[in-house]
Amino acid sequence: MNHFERRMLLGLGCVGGLTLLCAGSLGVALLMSNGKGAELLQSQRGRLEQLSLNDTAPETPADGASSSPARINRPAPSAAPRAELPLRGGATTGMADLSRLYQQVNPGVVAINIEQVVDLGQGPGRARGSGSGWIYDEQGHIVTNKHVAGDASSLEVVFSDGSRRKARVVGMDGYSDLAVLKVDDLPESARALPVLENLDDLLVGHPVIAIGNPFGKANSMTSGIISALGRVIPAADPSQAAAGQPGYQIPQTIQTDAAINPGNSGGPLLDLSGQVIGVNAQIETMNIQAGGVPGNSGVGFAIPASVVNKVVPQLIASGKARWSYLGIQGSSDFTVEMAQANNLAEPRGAYVIGVQPDGPATQVLKGAQNLSDQNAEVPVGGDVITAIDGEPIDDFDDLLSYVALRTEPGQEVRLTVLRGGTEQEITMSVGERPSRD
Repeated sequence: MNHFERRMLLGLGCVGGLTLLCAGSLGVALLMSNGKGAELLQSQRGRLEQLSLNDTAPETPADGASSSPARINRPAPSAAPRAELPLRGGATTGMADLSRLYQQVNPGVVAINIEQVVDLGQGPGRARGSGSGWIYDEQGHIVTNKHVAGDASSLEVVFSDGSRRKARVVGMDGYSDLAVLKVDDLPESARALPVLENLDDLLVGHPVIAIGNPFGKANSMTSGIISALGRVIPAADPSQAAAGQPGYQIPQTIQTDAAINPGNSGGPLLDLSGQVIGVNAQIETMNIQAGGVPGNSGVGFAIPASVVNKVVPQLIASGKARWSYLGIQGSSDFTVEMAQANNLAEPRGAYVIGVQPDGPATQVLKGAQNLSDQNAEVPVGGDVITAIDGEPIDDFDDLLSYVALRTEPGQEVRLTVLRGGTEQEITMSVGERPSRD
């Protein structure tokens, strides 16, 4: 991957039209990564970068100059009778009536205006941007991305009928990049969107739609298909991770070719019955336009409904989410060369490259023994986990998904492990990931 190809967090959507949407006459482009301002040119670092487009521009510099906030398009309120969601027979039966689907689900999608105080180098100023979200329940809870809400000092929700409400953060989770906001009341036109309960109902090729606020264009719908299932994406910008801390991944991510762009982050990816199957979060693109603005290349990623169903109720109840972990590092790329170097018949299972000091797997599992050898071409000597609780593990992503979504901190799991060519059964307790926020 060259430095022009990068994966991007699609945060506050107005960086793509920064001079038009954020600060009309100001040409200063700022990038906010997880809510912290950084110059756009700094985003060129790293082989794989997640760029939080909490797209901001100086709203009130030290000299007191100001400009108008990002404009939000206000569509005409839908006159369609409200139907019960999910719509019957619509999940996989083609793209026949997207207009009807849009009329039913659009009242559940919101634009989010964000304001944050930032250091402009010459004094404090205000930065504004916008992202997307969707209504989770009738109590006024709204789901978006953590990288959208970030460290905002002010949050305003704009509903599909143009109504506006101030919002507050109920909880955020850095491991899933999800956040829950709360408004005191919902406008009469608003409605909550149902969340898919079983991710097994999805198949590659199923049609989907995305609705959100790309480049500040609220209530925009695009359509496509599920391009792949079971992807993993980084949970946070690597540049924001504490030194020496492992990088965590979001499991079971949905890949789609539905166009999602800066500003779609936090908005829903829906099936044709109107169920939320994921939360749009990142794109991978080589389409970097003038001024560093990323463009859609047909490779977008949505945080899956399985993660939403695990995390959002916890955020509403306690403001934070608990995650299990084993405290090991591995690679999704278990190659034939690695298998041969470790005297294995095939590259199947989760290869343990390293074991986190003082983590749950310390003294239980073994990582590669040659990592300190500067001349080592492939890791050698690490355990290979081939099953957990009797369920086969084909690769490290399988292990991540099982531990993250099917265990709770403190739970005992039974691992089937190949160590030195010999199969062993090992029982251990999973731990709780340290707080990321």
